[in-house]
Amino acid sequence: MFWFIILLLVIGAGFYFYQKIISIEREIHAEQELATAHNVPAQETEKQPADAPEMTVFDSGSSLETVAQKSAEPSTLEKAILAEVIKQAGIKQTDLYPLFAATNKKQLQKLIKEMADSGKLKREKKSSSYLLYPV
Repeated sequence: MFWFIILLLVIGAGFYFYQKIISIEREIHAEQELATAHNVPAQETEKQPADAPEMTVFDSGSSLETVAQKSAEPSTLEKAILAEVIKQAGIKQTDLYPLFAATNKKQLQKLIKEMADSGKLKREKKSSSYLLYPV
């Protein structure tokens, strides 16, 4: 009988912690959606620095051509990344992060990958990072 009570307590505690984790996960998703809606990185709830690039949100009525035209124009951050890569060909991607400390690391990673996919720069895998080269 004693073991049955212990088993019930363990199951109850497991259920309680499972529910707690689910509620935390919902809070995180709500915070991320709120940050996305306001064009703010999820970890930054304060005002962005003045030198941070502005992000453009396209409404559902935007045509694909308009979106393609706007995304074809390089941002100031893209230009700065390209300038650093040209200045230091073969620079590690991780070495760029301190140079652009005002920008969220995840945003920077995403932008570099998009630039490599679009052919604006070349990425080579090197152990746990990438080497970046101008194209």
